Amino acid sequence: MAIINCPSCNQKTSDKAKVCANCQYDFVSKSTSEGFTKEQLTSKKHLAHIKKKYSLQMQAMTGIILVLLGASLWYFGGRGFATVSDMLKLGLLAIGAAWYLVTRVRLIMFKKGN
Repeated sequence: MAIINCPSCNQKTSDKAKVCANCQYDFVSKSTSEGFTKEQLTSKKHLAHIKKKYSLQMQAMTGIILVLLGASLWYFGGRGFATVSDMLKLGLLAIGAAWYLVTRVRLIMFKKGN
């Protein structure tokens, strides 16, 4: 008896089991209880991977937009450091930069993990 990973949920299960205890994947008919085959499950996982990558890229783009917005407002609205509005503009720039950097690190870690 060997321990294998279920193709549906990737949880450990016995190679002698006919059905995965976690997700009810049928090893005999090679399909889930919903009727998905191994190829369909692989395609579904690939699509989820693409959606996660796209979501991280859009979050990074949001950070870039915040940086550009904060820098533009500060530059064209008077380049001072004295008023509260100047500090808010620079804060927007700083938040956008931090958001972008954190999201880029998450994206790099996501790519290394897959």
